[in-house]
Amino acid sequence: MLETCYCGRTGELEDRNLVSDDDGREALECPRCGHLDHLSWLQNPEGVFAEAKRRAAEHRVSAA
Repeated sequence: MLETCYCGRTGELEDRNLVSDDDGREALECPRCGHLDHLSWLQNPEGVFAEAKRRAAEHRVSAA
């Protein structure tokens, strides 16, 4: 799913960094500006969070 952040970064939503906010809720963080999106506008944000987690793990393996 392509999206554009407030800072102008364009890319796949799942390529953002999966983080926990101060309340412990999962969110996706823009790697460019740090904006957090809790994906409350999606019916099933868990699926996007799972894909972001899978991509991050895949990226760590390929970078090693």
